[in-house]
Amino acid sequence: MLSRISEPVKRWWVFVFFAVVILMLLVLLARNIFAPADNAVQGGAGDTVQQPAVPSVTATAAGRGGHKCDVPVAPDKAFSGEVPSDYQFKTSAVGIVYPVSASVGPTYTPAVVGYCFAHNPAGAAMAAAQVTAVSGDSRASGEELKDLFSASVRENLDMSVAKPVRDTRIAGYEVEQYSPERAKIGVVVLVTREGESKQTAVKFTVPLVWENDDWKVDVNPDAVEPVLVTRVPGQVFKANGGKS
Repeated sequence: MLSRISEPVKRWWVFVFFAVVILMLLVLLARNIFAPADNAVQGGAGDTVQQPAVPSVTATAAGRGGHKCDVPVAPDKAFSGEVPSDYQFKTSAVGIVYPVSASVGPTYTPAVVGYCFAHNPAGAAMAAAQVTAVSGDSRASGEELKDLFSASVRENLDMSVAKPVRDTRIAGYEVEQYSPERAKIGVVVLVTREGESKQTAVKFTVPLVWENDDWKVDVNPDAVEPVLVTRVPGQVFKANGGKS
């Protein structure tokens, strides 16, 4: 029966099939990185695989609290989106490697997640990178995680635990829009999909707002969809870290 179908039509159906498969993989990836999941991950043949235990953190779990953010920004860096030279890497309980900077942020980390980012494009980018990695971190309290978001979306968030991923790291970012009040950052993540060894690059576009002297993510994580990227982002985090 397929032999009666013209070659252009065959190629069109093959294209549609692969497009649908890629779309389904991206949706699953977005849910895995951003969206919360149950504490137990369902395995094959009806088995239940428990997530590995993570040591509890004894520091305050109430978020930033009354701490005052005041990250100094040099006049010539007020609109700089360059990767900070002193970044280092941390790994969230979800398994995502992400950058932090003593000069750009987070500069205040009372427990698991950090707060207080520089009031410039680079600070917005570091805030977006962190939230991409730590959403659903089993070590952090719901209040800690909610304090990373703006007041307009905070109350409707469900900050339950996300299932782990492997070989995933924040690779870089693009400053897509910026003003002193708002920013939009495209966070590029290298992911390793199930059953594959080669990493794929996807981008999460994260809007932020300057609120209470800090950058806050201004979108519900469930609304952030990844897109495949095929070029190197404008700002790159090298795998061996920055130099202070």
